[in-house]
Amino acid sequence: MPTATKEKKAKVFNIMQYVFHKDTGERLIDETTIKLALKHKTIYKWAYILHDKDEYTAEDEVAGKGKSGELKPPHYHIVLQLSSSLTAKNIAKWFNIAPNFVDMPSGWGAFWDCAEYLTHESTSQQMIGKHLYSDMEVYANFDFRAEISRRKKEVKEFGRELSSKDRYRAAVLVDGMTLREARNSDLLNYMDDFERLKKLRLQYLENLPPPSTRINYYISGGGGFGKGLTSRALARALFPNIEDDGDIFFEIGAEGVSFDGYDGQPVIIWNDCRAGELIKTLGGRGNVFNVFDTHPSKGKQNIKYGSVNLVNRVNIVNSVQSYTEFLDGLAGEYTDRDGKQIVAEDKNQSYRRFPFIIPLHEEDFNLLVNKGFFYGTGQFTEWEEYNHIRGNLKTIRQKLQGNERLIRILESKVMELPKSKYDEVLNQLENTPLNDDELQKALEDFKDFGTIQIVKTETCGDCDDELPF
Repeated sequence: MPTATKEKKAKVFNIMQYVFHKDTGERLIDETTIKLALKHKTIYKWAYILHDKDEYTAEDEVAGKGKSGELKPPHYHIVLQLSSSLTAKNIAKWFNIAPNFVDMPSGWGAFWDCAEYLTHESTSQQMIGKHLYSDMEVYANFDFRAEISRRKKEVKEFGRELSSKDRYRAAVLVDGMTLREARNSDLLNYMDDFERLKKLRLQYLENLPPPSTRINYYISGGGGFGKGLTSRALARALFPNIEDDGDIFFEIGAEGVSFDGYDGQPVIIWNDCRAGELIKTLGGRGNVFNVFDTHPSKGKQNIKYGSVNLVNRVNIVNSVQSYTEFLDGLAGEYTDRDGKQIVAEDKNQSYRRFPFIIPLHEEDFNLLVNKGFFYGTGQFTEWEEYNHIRGNLKTIRQKLQGNERLIRILESKVMELPKSKYDEVLNQLENTPLNDDELQKALEDFKDFGTIQIVKTETCGDCDDELPF
């Protein structure tokens, strides 16, 4: 006996069926039939459209299909993606049509190729004069436009449609998706691919340029004054458009500095960090000054099994040390890890790196603005003081008992002045271009740059040496 031919199976199907029979006028398919068929649980994704505005082309006329410019009979295009493979006969039965109207396209991205055809939006379809259908005419169980746009982007950038795993990897490496966002978006994929996603996130951060300006705050106060609460409230106030704390700030504890887990947050909070400890844990004053440089260059910091590029725009340091003790300590003499005595440096090197100081009291706080930094005077040990700003963040949290929305509203009110001064500094340093007159005047100051300066000399009467005059 001859062996029965095994029927071909597939997971992607493309259906085209005329609404009416061209000869008898009998109705062949309608939306009721389509919607009933689409209820089959095996169907994972579906989309369909009624093409009722298509015209015969010149090529159709040559092929004897119809006169160029006349409307084609209305017909449906239906695209299916199944969770398990079936035959064309199975699909035809669902829609009550003949199997020859059911196509099984193959190849990577076949479903999306067929879905894109529904609107005739591809260049090839538009070049032959196909009618461009609106997205509103497409019915689908997914966000049609978002998915088509995503697919086009993937094909353009990577040459093919990506798998789910590769899509998340690309989102982290190329689009800057944070690890927190990856976790919230697809927990199973995050758990399965965590180590790879972590490495890709570090690569993304490594390729980012440093911020043009990095502003540093020092918050001082006694035990129980709410230094940590103030640090977090300030971070939220500086970046009010970011909702999640984990996306706003990264906290470093007092027991050794570790950047493991830094995920590109705009604020780094250094809790209970005294000057000597900061120098020790960052490996020396040079690295401290690099990390807290207000105009930073690109630099990596060590983490377990690698390094990370810090791209934070703000540092907030808090401790029990007074600001003078802290800043003097950063510039002062110390002994390095190898036992070598390091001499003190000019205090301006530390003072100019901290434009804002916030000394906390029990019921209020002060804001000190560095005049040398803020006004460009070069006097970095002089301060413009705003004293006794009312607000105790610890009391706010105690009295509102977890009402986070109201707590954040009040925190923002308390931090209004520090936030406004921060905005002023950024506006001065980043957002105020010179007008034509100011630019011309500035260029005048550099007109002799690059030229050789002639120094007059006079011969010493008692020797042959020439002295600069």
